[in-house]
Amino acid sequence: MKNKLKVSKVNILGQDYFIRSSAKQSYFEQVESYINEKTNELIENGLNPETEQLKIAVLACMNITDELFLYKTQKKEVLSKIESKSNALLEFIDEKLT
Repeated sequence: MKNKLKVSKVNILGQDYFIRSSAKQSYFEQVESYINEKTNELIENGLNPETEQLKIAVLACMNITDELFLYKTQKKEVLSKIESKSNALLEFIDEKLT
């Protein structure tokens, strides 16, 4: 059975956005909180939320994307290490069995 789509509301930089999704409202609350945290960091560093909303949004987007790319790189490195150690362990087991 397909999940029903429902509308969730988030507020980013004082503007409401309505998102149709099967995800729970609590998920969007987490997303909203994280985005607002990132935009507030920029505001605290001197950007004016009244006149520089687009700049704040773009810079927050760039910061979040940078974090995403960093996590992806770290994930690849961890998976590579796991694969390497798994292969070494399999070789060790094969040697002991033969």
